[in-house]
Formats: sequence, C-alpha cells, structure tokens
Amino acid sequence: MLVVRVMAPSVAKILVVVAVLGLASCRGCKNDHPYVPYSIGDDAGDAQALVASDAGDDGDVPIHEISATQAPAHATRWMLDGLTVVAPTGMVFELGIARDFDADGHTDVAALARRDGQDGDLGTLLYYHAEGGVLAPPLTVAPSPTLGAQGGTCTPKRKMSAIGRHSVWLELGLQCAVQPLREPSRQVSVWTLRAQPRVHFSAFVIDPPGAPKLTFVFDASDADGDGLDDVLLRVQVEGGDAPFEPLPRDEATLRWFDRPAGMSRDPDGPDGSLRSIAATLSMRAAKIKEAPQVLARARAVRVLWSALCAEGHAPRLVRIFGGSPLTCGPSRALEEAGLAEVRAHAALGDALGAIAALERAQVPPATKTAARTKDAENWIAQLAPVAQATQVRAIAAVPQSTRTTTPSWGALAFEASGKLLVRTAAGVVRVDVEHGDESDASDVQAWTSSVVSPDGAQRFLEAYDPCDGVSLHASLVTLDGGDLTDVALPIGPRLARCTTAKGSPASATPLAWGAGGLETIVAGEPLLIAGGRASLAHAPLGQPTPRGSARSPDGKTFAYATSLGVLTQGTSKTRVLKAADLDGTYTEQRDCTVSDDGAHVACVRAGKAWVATF
Repeated sequence: MLVVRVMAPSVAKILVVVAVLGLASCRGCKNDHPYVPYSIGDDAGDAQALVASDAGDDGDVPIHEISATQAPAHATRWMLDGLTVVAPTGMVFELGIARDFDADGHTDVAALARRDGQDGDLGTLLYYHAEGGVLAPPLTVAPSPTLGAQGGTCTPKRKMSAIGRHSVWLELGLQCAVQPLREPSRQVSVWTLRAQPRVHFSAFVIDPPGAPKLTFVFDASDADGDGLDDVLLRVQVEGGDAPFEPLPRDEATLRWFDRPAGMSRDPDGPDGSLRSIAATLSMRAAKIKEAPQVLARARAVRVLWSALCAEGHAPRLVRIFGGSPLTCGPSRALEEAGLAEVRAHAALGDALGAIAALERAQVPPATKTAARTKDAENWIAQLAPVAQATQVRAIAAVPQSTRTTTPSWGALAFEASGKLLVRTAAGVVRVDVEHGDESDASDVQAWTSSVVSPDGAQRFLEAYDPCDGVSLHASLVTLDGGDLTDVALPIGPRLARCTTAKGSPASATPLAWGAGGLETIVAGEPLLIAGGRASLAHAPLGQPTPRGSARSPDGKTFAYATSLGVLTQGTSKTRVLKAADLDGTYTEQRDCTVSDDGAHVACVRAGKAWVATF
C-alpha cells in the first residue's frame, strides 16, 4: 500500500520544529525496539514519516518519507497508483513508488526490478519519467550491486523509500547464516531523480559477526535553501553479541550538500555529532550511579567513529561513492569520550580501568590536550596516590625472561617471607631485598614460563586483535592434538593498523589458572576465561598464585606496569609506584610482581631485574 501523508502548511511548520529538535537525540527515533540481529525491514511497505523541512521551491508541499509498495510476485506489468509500468525483458518488479519526482505536475515512477528466476539479484533501480502524462520507457538509474562472497544460506533483503522532494534511497543486502568478516553484506544509496538522475550518496556496509547493529536513516531535505535535495545521513548503533553487553542506541550524523561540482561533505561530520555525546558523558561521568551508562555510551562513540572513519583501520562503511572510506582527521570526540571513561572508572573505584582508559583516550587519531591529561591524572591520583621509592636495587642474577608477546609466567616471584626468587638459565636465585644478598635457591625448582591449565590439557597461546573492528581475541591450544580454541574478549580494539596478516598482538599478563578458569589482564582489562567464554573479572577468585604471576603470594595484590608508573592494586591499598631511576621506562617494564605487604615491587627491563622498596 502506498502511504502518503498530506498536511496543512501550518502543521508542516510545526513538525519541522519537532524534527529539528529531534536530531539532538534518538530516544524517539523510529526503529526504537529491543536489539535483533541485522536485517533490512521485511515489510517494505511500512511508512516511516520523517518530516524534514517546510515548503521550498515547489510551493507549500511538505516533505515526508514514502516507503515503497511491494510488487505482486513475478510481476512484469504492474498497476501502481493508476499508472501501468512494464518491466524490461527478463525482469520482474520487487518495489515501486509513484511520485512527481521532478515537480513538473505529472506522476513518475521509481521501481526496483530484478532478473526473473534470479532471487539473489538484489535489483536494478529504474526511473519511469512522465512525459505529457505518459510514462516514458525506463531509464536505468543504478544497477544491481555485487556483494562479496557470503557464507551459508543467504536471503536477499530490499528496502526503498522516497525522501526529500526528488530523491529515492535504497538499502539492498544479503542476510546470511554466516556473515563474512570483511566483505560487504549490503549497500545503501541515495539517488536524485530530478532532471537527469544521478547519485547523491552510495556506500557498502560490512557487518562482521557479533558486531553491533548499524542502522541508516536518510533525510534529503534542502538544507541550504538552493532548491536541491541534500543528504543527511544518521548512522545509529545498538546491540551486539556476547561477550559485550548490548550497546545502548547512539548515533552519528554526516551531511552532503548538492553543489555544481558534485556532492560536498560537511567536514564536521561525524565528529561534531559525537562531540555532543562526549560532552554529555563528561558531565555525568563523576556520578557513581551513572558511571556504568557512561562507559557503555563511550564505547558506542568509539564503535561509531571506527565504523565510519578510515583512520579506525576497520571501517564498516566502505567504498563511499565507489571510492575509499571516509577520512575524518583528528577526533576531539574520541579524546573526550575516552576521558569520560577515565572519570567513570575512577568514580567506580577501578584504578586499572581508569589508567587503561587514559592510555587509549589520547592516542591518534584522538586529539591530545595537555590540560585534559592533567585532569585525568588527578582523577586517578585520588584513587591511586603516587608513592615514591625509598630504594631501587639492581639484581645481579640475570632473569630468564621471555621477550615475545606470548603470555608467560614471569621470571620473578616473591616468597611469603618477603624474599625474591629470580629464575635464571642456571636455576633459581634467592634475593634478600633489604640487604641485597643473593644466593642459590637449590630448594626451589625452576618454574616453566608456559601458561598451562591445571590438568595440563591447554596452553594460553596468545591475545590478539583480529582487525575486524569488533573485539580482541584470545587463543588457547590443546597440548595433545593442537586443537585451537578462539575466544572473543569483552575488550574493544584499539584504533591501530594491523601488523600481520592475522592481526596485531595484544599484551597479556596471566595471574592464575585454576578450577575457576584462567585469570589474566589483557590490554589493561582484568578477565576470566572459562568454558570457552570470557568476562570481565571484578575480583580475584582466590585461586593459588603460581610462581611468575603478577600477583603477590597471598593472591590479594597485583603489580602492573602502566604509563603512569607501576600500579599495585589490592584489597586494602591501591598505589602508583614511581622511582626517579625508572622515570620514562614504565611501559618497558616486564614480569612485574609484588610482595604480600605491598612494600616491595620487582620488574625486569632490558634483560635486567630490579627490586624497589616503598
């Protein structure tokens, strides 16, 4: 059924104000429903009224979106709103819209037709222009898009609407049982049918498995008053699969203006709209009750930005106008959203999370503002005050420390007595941290660096970014048959280019592996991996601490090297430990561990071990 809503000019003007105010928030947007996996709407005839502006060059005619009418099955001739359209030879109709697209007083028809017997053909956009009240033979406006190789059974999905005064938008895709990682699964486009039909926007969309859902809402109102349809694109994100909690809905906007030289993009998008979200988060982040929502929406900002911008290195909106992804430039929104995360973590008492958020908040393409960095460091210092070492002692014994990115038990371990054990190539050495005496620890067997499950069946192989733009992963391998278990982690990827064909390694610091699962820190986030799944770990499980762990012997405190210093976080005290001799080297420290009383920390740097007293 063709749905046309006609309203008086005064009513249209009232709705203009409502629509403009509504752009600031998507709480009342269409499609406001619980998250479901990606699909293009099954009912192409559902009306989606989106009033965009008041009358312009065509008089007091309001603008509204008209969803297409579904054609009868296998129709080659079709009566649409009193007009008969005939499909080209060998083609059948799918969708159609009757409207005076060129404002000459005669009704035209835009139709989507596919090859007969080819259900996988997504459809060709045809334009039947009315000439003297008679429809001329169709013009081919846009050929059927070709999508990448798909996995499993796929169902074509088609959606089409008239927008603005002269334009049509299309969303054509394949919904497959298994979505490809980096191949497009749908195309979105806008075509103006005024005068000579031409493209106003086109892009392909990648929908990796497990990724949050992207929804596209187009407005083709005349934003600059020159009588030509412009394009406003609102990109909404929500949901997503485990291991993340579903994202709340947020959106970014982009605008293109119709200029004599072609479509011209407003350079403030999408960062301008995302800065508005980040500013709201900054005001709410210090409130404990609102901090969890701030963290979720800050992730939504990163997801939107990386989905739209080439600098994210895994954009989901690609082949813009047939070319490259969008280049967005430096992002203030990423910095402000990241700093809101820092403050939210600090409000929740999570020093490790706050420092990890700061370490990614100002990494390019995010901007870096010195005054804002100082603010963030002050928030962290209130939670984890800085403590200066009273003594830093170099250790003569050469630690047998692994220098690869493979997760491993470190070369250092404190004993409950406070003495430090150093694993060397020749055996274990015991160090008296107070006096500096070193002696062979023949009573202690050297421990392995491999991180193996208690039953000896699995080894923690690696943590890495697969560069799918969705999440980091961890790999565990069985020791008998070499079977690999790949686990998605609830940690978003950093906006960095992949370094290998598989992806990029991520830092992983094992803490314990017992009956409850593998406890580890990956990219600054504490995790529990058990039963093939990963979740954020909010407290230790009380599992035995193996030698070489970042935890103290009693399992109550851990040491972790950060850009601010060595963080020691325990049940009773959290501090950032610094020493003048170590300044500028904190990110180079490895194998850090801490004594039960938290008074001593030891690490390895450049193949040499040291121990400090605080």
